[in-house]
Amino acid sequence: MRKFLGKMIVLAALTAALLTVTAFAGELEMGLVNADALRLRSEPSTNSSTITYLSSGTQVEILEDAGDWYHVSVNGTTGYVYASYITFKSSTSVTAAAPSESVAGQTGVITGNTVNFRNGPSTDDAVLTTLPEGMEVTIVSVADDWCRAQQNGQEGYIKADYVSVNGIPLVDPRGVITGDCVNVRSTPSTDSGIITKVYAGELVDLLSLENGWYTVSCGGQTGYIHADFLQIYAGDSGSSGLGADIVATAKQYLGTRYSYGGASAKGFDCSGFTMYIFGLYGYSLPHSATSQWYNSGTNVTRDELQPGDLVLFCDPSRSAGKACSHVGIYVGDGDFIHASSGSNAVRISSLNEGYYNGYYVGAKRVA
Repeated sequence: MRKFLGKMIVLAALTAALLTVTAFAGELEMGLVNADALRLRSEPSTNSSTITYLSSGTQVEILEDAGDWYHVSVNGTTGYVYASYITFKSSTSVTAAAPSESVAGQTGVITGNTVNFRNGPSTDDAVLTTLPEGMEVTIVSVADDWCRAQQNGQEGYIKADYVSVNGIPLVDPRGVITGDCVNVRSTPSTDSGIITKVYAGELVDLLSLENGWYTVSCGGQTGYIHADFLQIYAGDSGSSGLGADIVATAKQYLGTRYSYGGASAKGFDCSGFTMYIFGLYGYSLPHSATSQWYNSGTNVTRDELQPGDLVLFCDPSRSAGKACSHVGIYVGDGDFIHASSGSNAVRISSLNEGYYNGYYVGAKRVA
């Protein structure tokens, strides 16, 4: 009888414990983000890559308690958030101090050339002003690929693709290797051990930047690469399809020197650059801006521009009577990428700049 009672007591205790755990799990099942622009990370570590940003009030499903972190699901996307930034509906308290996982309130730096600062989160919204590369803004929030920010007392919206925090892009924080064979080191020093090697054109996740060294993640390993051997991979500004791929490829050549008559990665002129990029996708373009205007693709209006379209210009003082003197590739939000003789390099410029706006001829859709 005593054995029977003992077993019953143990069973009752286990049942009570199970019910407690089940009830607790039920309370933790759904939570709310209590900070703006909270990073959703790929791993439970501040050294892991950012998947996206969550706005205050976003509801998340708790999949697992991982110590200081929660493994969560948001609209089908899974990742990790720091636990202190999650409030449960049954509680209003916030636990221990957390690292600065929210970018709200942090300083952002403009990474594009002449970026539009709009009065709403859409390319249809009016442009309040334009912001030059390197200008600092205060981030208010990040949502749906737009960064709400303040600059000189004015609040507006910037495409998040053109903003970085502490040297790391807000969107798609990756770098493309520019050296032929680059060492990934164990510490930020050329005297440290080599973990692995990466090669020209490879993409790595960017985690932080300090004293000229990027902390990167590649092949499941974390290490350091000097900033001289990679450049920011900007990806595409929210577009999709082949045009997006063309833009992403073109951006890999930012900074490549201008060379008259050039049509290779060693150096480009304007039509040589567009010919080379489109050639990578099987399109044969003539090596002439005027010929590309007459013989390539179909006409599109300026309002119909999509990433990947050719944009063409004519400066009468440089055209020698021809229809066009310059060509580039539209990247989105009023910007285009081109091999510029004035800057002596491949760069991104705005169609709204006085020179390009004044000499704009039209656009062609090739892909």
